[in-house]
Amino acid sequence: MPGTKCGGCGRFISTQDGAKCTKCQEIYHRACVGIPTKSGIAQGWRCPECKKHIARDNRTETPVRGSAQSPSADTNKMTAMADSGEPRSPRAGAEGGLSLASSAPLLGLSVAAETNLQMIVVELRAVREEIKGFRKEMEVEMSRLGAALGVCSARVDGLEARLDVLELRATATTVSSGSCNLDRVVEDLRREINDRDQDLLVNDVEVSNLPETKSENPVHIVKAIGRKLGVNFEDCDIVSAERIGGRQLNVTSSAGPTESRPRPLVVRLARRDLRDKLLTGARVRRGATTDDLDMPGPAQRFFVNERLTKVNRQLFRRARDAASLLKWRFVWTKQGRIFARREPGDKAQRIRTEEDFSRIFGTEIEMA
Repeated sequence: MPGTKCGGCGRFISTQDGAKCTKCQEIYHRACVGIPTKSGIAQGWRCPECKKHIARDNRTETPVRGSAQSPSADTNKMTAMADSGEPRSPRAGAEGGLSLASSAPLLGLSVAAETNLQMIVVELRAVREEIKGFRKEMEVEMSRLGAALGVCSARVDGLEARLDVLELRATATTVSSGSCNLDRVVEDLRREINDRDQDLLVNDVEVSNLPETKSENPVHIVKAIGRKLGVNFEDCDIVSAERIGGRQLNVTSSAGPTESRPRPLVVRLARRDLRDKLLTGARVRRGATTDDLDMPGPAQRFFVNERLTKVNRQLFRRARDAASLLKWRFVWTKQGRIFARREPGDKAQRIRTEEDFSRIFGTEIEMA
């Protein structure tokens, strides 16, 4: 039976050292199934795997009956019978083969368990070595990280010291110049707001010194003023026309309270070019009066000017007073901006804030 492997240990079996099962036809080493080398093999011999499927009962040939004897005693008995040449019964051979065969799987299991245990030990040792190497690497990295943290900590301390010095300097500078900077910022914001408010009045004009009555029609008055100044207005050209401000009453009159000064008439036109034409006509016909305007009372002079914001109106009034005091000949407004010039040919000076009065008119205006 060359080339055949044992069904128990898996090794090759020679012709003289094999036992064939009569049921599964599997071949085993004699030592694997507990059959002595010099003893014969019983007819109808079955391997331990096939025997364990045989139903057991209380018959005398049941394998359980012979299990009380020790395997070593059966083996010695079979050896003695083989040496003496006595024939042995099939029952004895079967019982001896069963005892030895039943111990073979246990032996194989113990060998396999020992092999697996040795492999586990080897793997655990390898894992232990890897952990040791990893631990050494981590110790090196931790030492490097500690050194780097030390350097970073030193640099942070230096930066904090420099920051403290800069904060002290900034605090000292803020105490000395903080109020000036804040005032400058506030003044800039006020100037920007005033410029934006003035841009919203780009299509408005203000007519002052017009007699005021309760039943007047402001739109009709604006059309009459336009015709007088050479500009014809349609109804769609006038967005709004109304008196603004509070009434100024003269309570010292014996006839009762009377208006000492009429309120200005504010007109918003639909287009900017209409406003420019009306202002140009007012400059050309300087000195126009209320004659031919259907106004009550005697004819009196009226004035058409750009509408200014409250801040610009106050600056314009101060600029005219300063120019009158210091003999400046020209003070005017253009596109909501205030300008002043001392003599013809001089450079025009723009007035935007209170500080511009000292810059333009000098300290004389402050002393006055």
